[in-house]
Amino acid sequence: MENGLPTPHSDLPISEATVHKAQNDHTLDEALQLTGFGKVQLILSVLSGVSMMTVVNEAVGISIILPVAQCDLSLSPWEKGILGGSMLLGIMVSSYFWGYLADTRGRQRILKYALFGTSFFGAMSCLATGFVSLFFLRLLTGVCVAAPASTVYAYLGEFTTPSRRSQMLSFASVWGGVGIVYVSSIGWWILSYDWVLTISDSFEFKPWRLLFIINTMPGFLNGIAFCFCPESPKFLVSQGRNEEALEILKKVYKLNKGTDSTDGYEVTSLRLDSEDAIAREQSENGSGALLKSMVQQTLPIVKLPYLVYFIICCVHNIGAFTIYGGLGLWFPDIINHMFSAKATVEGNKVCNILEQNGTQAIGMELCNDESETFSYTLISGVMSVVQGIAVSLVLGKIDVKIMTMFNFTVAGICGVTLQFVTNPYAVAILFCLMIVFAGHCVVLVNANVVALFNTKVRAMTIGLTNVFGRLSGFAASSLLGNMMLVNCELTLIMLSLLMFTCSISAILLPSKRS
Repeated sequence: MENGLPTPHSDLPISEATVHKAQNDHTLDEALQLTGFGKVQLILSVLSGVSMMTVVNEAVGISIILPVAQCDLSLSPWEKGILGGSMLLGIMVSSYFWGYLADTRGRQRILKYALFGTSFFGAMSCLATGFVSLFFLRLLTGVCVAAPASTVYAYLGEFTTPSRRSQMLSFASVWGGVGIVYVSSIGWWILSYDWVLTISDSFEFKPWRLLFIINTMPGFLNGIAFCFCPESPKFLVSQGRNEEALEILKKVYKLNKGTDSTDGYEVTSLRLDSEDAIAREQSENGSGALLKSMVQQTLPIVKLPYLVYFIICCVHNIGAFTIYGGLGLWFPDIINHMFSAKATVEGNKVCNILEQNGTQAIGMELCNDESETFSYTLISGVMSVVQGIAVSLVLGKIDVKIMTMFNFTVAGICGVTLQFVTNPYAVAILFCLMIVFAGHCVVLVNANVVALFNTKVRAMTIGLTNVFGRLSGFAASSLLGNMMLVNCELTLIMLSLLMFTCSISAILLPSKRS
């Protein structure tokens, strides 16, 4: 008796013994399929979604805080752009390292520690006294939030069968929209007060400082929740820890089936699928120095056909983050000035409004948000939730590649249309649609990475594609405000062309129906 299986008699044909073994030896995807779909996937989808919400809270929250804090911190328009993108810069410089740690140390362990770090530095941002201190605090927040920004896709994806993987990742992304609704609603409420707590002659605690703490609370609670979550079974198998993985799968089976027994679960041993087995064999001699190990871990990504898929996913993330992270940062400011009494001129296009006010259009110090700023940020959050749910439902029948092309195309069309619309409310809605449809492509790109790359390099690949995405987001957040002032029409054309380029390049990806 070996591994719970009867030893074949010596006089049996080898092929018969081999067949018998194959029937009891399961890959992770086969084992996951037998656990069923139920409570575990739904709970992990919510927790993963809150991790995505944490990233959104930090990114969108700062765009709401900066217009109010700029007078207290004496910030110039250029400094506001740098601060808005500082979190993306932190994500960019650390994503590769977090991906390496997640692929070698474990998804769950990295997630919980990074979420606590995000909460700490996010809350500490309320103590900033100027540009330099706030920049470094937001940079450190970005360094920590880089892990949940990418690793959570691999974690949730590895608890879900391929047939439902993209769909569950899309459902989890709905919480990103919830995050936008959360920060805009809380911001609207908190910033309606004008109280001041004088701590010292040089430091006053105002409502905008409190927002830093409130915005990071979901991330802190999420970190606590992940302390009670299991490690990814696929990661454990890739590390040779099959027995631990099997125990986790048995618990998943019991929770999903609502039973106290695992008698009905026919999986008795696990094996890697062919791609993961090859990756594990190649990395067996990859231990040693950290840098050497990281290089060896990366090599499979730069080999065909993975290299082509990697480049396309990088291009897609560049396009998505240019709109979502760059234009999204300036969205509250643009709306703030569009609906201010001096800026709103009936019959004028958005580019005319920005250009006719020169540097004051985005740079003038209002130090207060118009109510429309919160309204349309809230609307964009609701749109994101509705669109996320709709895409998730459709993904069960439509190829992820087609959905990616559709989202980028809609975002591009919105960018073109913005140049011809004069109604300020229509302009605001078009900006919302452009940001929402491009933003959801971040999820679709990561879903593609989870589907296309094997377990040993999955989290690192997501991290690397996010490096390029966040770099473009940082550059866009720093430059788009001034570019809109100098030549608004050309800027919108360039953004639209980028969206269409991303849509066309998706044709080269293999079909992966969720």
